Amino acid sequence: MDCRYVSGEGGYTDSVDMIVVGMCADYERRRQVLAAGNASRRTALEYRYLNFKINEAVMEIAGEHLALSYIKEIGRRIGYAKSEIDCVSESTYKIQKKEIKINIARKLHLID
Repeated sequence: MDCRYVSGEGGYTDSVDMIVVGMCADYERRRQVLAAGNASRRTALEYRYLNFKINEAVMEIAGEHLALSYIKEIGRRIGYAKSEIDCVSESTYKIQKKEIKINIARKLHLID
């Protein structure tokens, strides 16, 4: 799949997509570390920031009720056919997922 959704310098490229997918895949681990209180102060600060920005980016596109599902499905590379999100059409799902990934990249300052 070609992930170049944003053209021009600083655009959303395949390498940026890999980072976004990886950050989503690691979202739950960071959440668990924070809940357990096992991280140093600096690491906990970074984990809270990353998870907040990812969650904020998703909620801006899909709303709070779908945020965690989209994060999980992006991180696990789950598509519409195996999605647990059943309240949107296939075309809406794909459009939202694309917009969410771009918004995450923007919120994490990976692209402009």
